[in-house]
Amino acid sequence: MKERKITLGEIEDIVRNPDWSAHQGPKWILAKHFDHRNDNKLAAVVIEKEEAKLWVVLTLMIHFESKR
Repeated sequence: MKERKITLGEIEDIVRNPDWSAHQGPKWILAKHFDHRNDNKLAAVVIEKEEAKLWVVLTLMIHFESKR
């Protein structure tokens, strides 16, 4: 988060309201554009822990571009 200057609020917004998502096995890639940032979309790779009802963020990406 610190290295990529991503706030906890931005991560929460990506997880709760992604503009784009892709399921890859047990993981999800979630991405969102933020108007106040100039580094394209932000993306989070997450895994759902259903038994604990939470999402674990594995990594964060800036300058994310989804494959079309």
